Amino acid sequence: MVGIALFCKGFFPYKIYLPGYATENDIPSVLKNMHNEPEFDRLVFVVIDALRNDFVLGEDSGFDFINSQIHKGSAFPFTAKATAPTVTMPRIKAMTTGTIPSFLDAILNIAESDTSSSLDFHDNWVYQLKHNRNKTIHFFGDDTWIRLFPGLFDKTDGTTSFFVSDTVEVDLNVTRHIKTDLEQNDWDVVILHYLGLDHIGHLGGPNSPLMKPKQKEMDQAIESIYNIVSKQDADRMHDDSNAKGTLVVVCGDHGMNEKGNHGGSSVGETSAALVFLSPRFESRPSIKRPLSVNRDTAVLGHLVIDQIDIVPTLASLFGFPIPKNNLGKIIYDLYPNNNVASLIQGLALNAYQLAQLLSKLFPEISRFIEENDFYDQNSPGKYYADAMSLHKKYKIESNEALGQDTVKAYYKVNMQKKKNCCTIFFIEVAQLYLANTASDYNIGLMISGLVLITISACSFVLWTVQYIDKSNRNWNIIKCFYVLAISAYSGSMFASSFIEEESYTWCYITQTSGILLILHSLSNQTVYEKRYPIALGILQLILVRVTIAWNEGAIALLSYSGVKWHLMAMALLTAFLCSVRSMYKFDQRHTIDVNQMVKIVQSVVKITLGLIIALNSIFVLVYKMRAENVSDIPNFYRPFLSWELVQPLNQAQLGKLIYNYQGAGLFVLFGLFYLIKRASFMMIGEENNTGMKYLILQLLLHLSTPLLILLSEPQNAFVFVIFNLQFEILLQWQVYLSNKSPMPSWAISIIICCLSHCAFFLTGHTNSIASVDLSNAYVGVQEYDTFLIGILTFCSNWSGSLWWSIAGWTLINGADKLLPAEETKRYDIAHPWITYILTQSCLFSLVLTLLSIAVTILREHLFIWTVFSPKYLYQVAWTILFHWIFQTCIGSLFTQILFKWKLIPSTSQEIEE
Repeated sequence: MVGIALFCKGFFPYKIYLPGYATENDIPSVLKNMHNEPEFDRLVFVVIDALRNDFVLGEDSGFDFINSQIHKGSAFPFTAKATAPTVTMPRIKAMTTGTIPSFLDAILNIAESDTSSSLDFHDNWVYQLKHNRNKTIHFFGDDTWIRLFPGLFDKTDGTTSFFVSDTVEVDLNVTRHIKTDLEQNDWDVVILHYLGLDHIGHLGGPNSPLMKPKQKEMDQAIESIYNIVSKQDADRMHDDSNAKGTLVVVCGDHGMNEKGNHGGSSVGETSAALVFLSPRFESRPSIKRPLSVNRDTAVLGHLVIDQIDIVPTLASLFGFPIPKNNLGKIIYDLYPNNNVASLIQGLALNAYQLAQLLSKLFPEISRFIEENDFYDQNSPGKYYADAMSLHKKYKIESNEALGQDTVKAYYKVNMQKKKNCCTIFFIEVAQLYLANTASDYNIGLMISGLVLITISACSFVLWTVQYIDKSNRNWNIIKCFYVLAISAYSGSMFASSFIEEESYTWCYITQTSGILLILHSLSNQTVYEKRYPIALGILQLILVRVTIAWNEGAIALLSYSGVKWHLMAMALLTAFLCSVRSMYKFDQRHTIDVNQMVKIVQSVVKITLGLIIALNSIFVLVYKMRAENVSDIPNFYRPFLSWELVQPLNQAQLGKLIYNYQGAGLFVLFGLFYLIKRASFMMIGEENNTGMKYLILQLLLHLSTPLLILLSEPQNAFVFVIFNLQFEILLQWQVYLSNKSPMPSWAISIIICCLSHCAFFLTGHTNSIASVDLSNAYVGVQEYDTFLIGILTFCSNWSGSLWWSIAGWTLINGADKLLPAEETKRYDIAHPWITYILTQSCLFSLVLTLLSIAVTILREHLFIWTVFSPKYLYQVAWTILFHWIFQTCIGSLFTQILFKWKLIPSTSQEIEE
């Protein structure tokens, strides 16, 4: 873990920013008189979270007012390209500083209490407007802004961004300030950040029936803002000839994919809408023109810009210095055709600011800034000097053609060494150079961490080899396959395509394991005996294929009315029936009970446990139904919604009730185990009841199933029925092999690891941050708590994997029960568990080592931030959270401490021993 911490600190450092804030004194004398006269003096900056470009510019858009302004020519729309990670905090940083944020911000995005990522000492346009232009700034909305810009807002009203089940109040809390605060003339800048549209995306995707009404709601809010500032601007300009007007900016911080999630680099996630509106545009006919500059391929009929271009554009339009670390370029489409001089002035300041940054990479550029007659054909500073020369000529001659050449010189450079051949934008080249250096790795920490991770992996490999029983050669073929498969999988960490399609790897290993187990079971069997293992194996393979097909085609099936709820009820009923069957097996057939009262108490405890599981299953069903459209719920289940026990409770209270019942169930389960264990002292039988622990762990699995279904997506509930069938097949297979060639602990360990990974990928998750599901991370939560939300986020995304982990505890303790007598004498009873944990430790550490080597070698790879970095975060979660904390620590707590069955000596000889 120390190695992981060191490696992550080196690989995910905070980006190094130039200290201080830009001032007008930083500008050299040659540019001192080039500061633009501000075009606007007030700003309304509206961020609509996850506002994808087609939500505004598409044919089915609900933003009627904005589109009417676009068609009139008094609003300017763009597609703003965001970079990964496409989550809120990094995108706010990009839109305010003009920089490419660190990938680590994607992790800090979930930590609402985190203040280490504050922009308190990083130059940004909010600071510039506050301190350089002495603006009064109000903020209402996502409180991420309040944490990022402490002390800069004169009035605030923050809302938390992580209650994704709230799609109404979270926006009403923002909109109510339009009528009350915006109508007052006590502000210069108002920033609004709406969250409801993003929450709808997380809950139901971009095609949710709630999406279009939400778009219309946002459009009405924009129309209200526009009407208010129009009236205010008219009054202000009438009373004050120096008043400029108000600019309204409507933008998304990122988009969303077709599942409604974001964080990755798909087209939908990186394509955010951006619209500039102003009443002043209506009074300037010269600016009402089609966007004619041919730069990038148009999307939805409008130009594509970089999201960070917002920063220098606002600086130019409001006349404040461009923030020091900005990498964006001015959106010159906002300038009227007849104002080339103003455009050139903005470009000159933008070019100078980027040249200052570029001089950190190419020190000789500073000479071009001060002495632009100095030429070096091999330096990018030459092109800056060319642009400055043209600019000086234009200032003298004021020729329009020369002005156009100056604009091109600032935006383009001669890369073909031919006179007057301009093919590449200069500012974009500078931007490209600087963007490629946005990642500042600490190689020393990375190497130190890698060494520790490698030592740990080698130790686990050697330790595992020592614990694996080498005398049993019956499993050598399967052992060789697993060694090759794990080695190949670890090596695939160097290939981005294998990481993106990792689900196929685990499905292949799982299905091949099933085939090899069938072949192993057929050895030394009669024709009649072979039919049973063949049937088990084929059924297991079919169930894996069904799970794969379910992941790919469940949406079509669930589109039928009521099917989703029938399948969820089936999953919950299956968990209840399996728990009843496990309790029925506590019959003590091989013993004589000398105390009938103990048996009565046990029966009462079993009934209580059964009732808890039944009630919890009903509560889970009610919770899920409440979160969906009631009209789609079959009439058979609707009476549960009006049940007196749940009707007075809101969703958070119902979630807490489920947790309480889950805790009560664990307490009763432990009580049942204690009663059975104490009762064994009063039993007269042939052998110790070590199988009781095996059944107790089965009960723990079935008790946990309703909770895991609660934390899963509704369409994944039926998958737990398939899991139960697969688990029963493995149990039968284990029993079948116990008298012939017992399944070794290392084989069980790898099989469970394969099934855990398949469960993760086949429930809709991938190695992309965009697949992180937050919709079920707030069950039973009323106030934001970083630690609690973090736990629930992990449990909701790994719910299927956690189910198989608990199933693995049962199987490995079944190995204890089914272990032949000579094996029990040769090894300590804890030996199967140690081998089980060591095998998985070896696998996870080996994969993490190879992945660490891969990201170190490929740290300049094109997909380092979109593929390898998210995979590394996921692998750290698999290793630390899933394996070490849940599988090892919590698993050892339940199997080796709470539910440890200490053997009771039954003969005088054993007592003496």
